Amino acid sequence: MPDSSAAALTLTDFLAQLLGSGAVTMGSQLTPFAPADLAAAEQQLRRYHAQDALAMPHRAPAFAPAAAEWAAQLVYRAIQLVVLRDLDETVVQQELADFPAPADAAAVYSADLMLRHLPDLLELAKGLAPGDALVARLHELARQWPFSFVGTEPGSPEAQAVVLSDNSLRTAYIDRIIAARDQGRANQPGVRELVQQALGKYTADFWPDFPLSNQSLA
Repeated sequence: MPDSSAAALTLTDFLAQLLGSGAVTMGSQLTPFAPADLAAAEQQLRRYHAQDALAMPHRAPAFAPAAAEWAAQLVYRAIQLVVLRDLDETVVQQELADFPAPADAAAVYSADLMLRHLPDLLELAKGLAPGDALVARLHELARQWPFSFVGTEPGSPEAQAVVLSDNSLRTAYIDRIIAARDQGRANQPGVRELVQQALGKYTADFWPDFPLSNQSLA
C-alpha cells in the first residue's frame, strides 16, 4: 500500500519508482506539478513507450504525449486519494478529470502505459471503502478505457470500438481477455468471435471452461 509519510514526489520520481520497483512513497499534499517536472516526465514516458511497444503485436500505435502525461498524473493522484480518504467527491472529480479530447488508438495505448496499474488500485480501494467517490470514479474510468481495465466491468461500446479498430490494440486486447478469462468481455458482440479465433485448437489449454459456439474452431 502507498505510504503517505514522506514529502510529495515529483512526477518524474513517481514514474521512476512505479516503473522500477513498483512501490511508491506518496506525500499527503495535492501539490501541483511544476512545468519542468511535466516536461521531464513526458520524456520518461516517451522512452517507456518505445520500450513497451517492442512487446506489442503488429505495429504499436504512436506515442501520444498528451494522453500519456494525463494518465501519469491521474494515476499519481489516484494513488494519493487511496491514502487521503477524507477528501470529498468534488476533489476526486477534479483530480481525476476525464481526458480532454477524443481518444484514438494512439491515445488509448499511450494512456495505457499508466492506466494498466489502475485495476489493482481499484481492488484496493474497493476493499477499503467500497461505496466511496474514488471507487465510483475508477469504475467510470474503467468504462472509458476498456483496454486498460480487462478483468473489471466491460467498457462502453464506443471506447471498445476504438480498441478493436487497431490491429495492435485488438490483438493485445484479446490476449488480455484470454489471460484474465474475462467472460463478460468475451461475450460482447464482436469480441467473442475474436476470442474463439485466437484460442483456436488450444481452448483446453488456455481457457478450458470457455463455452464454444457451433462455429468455433475444432
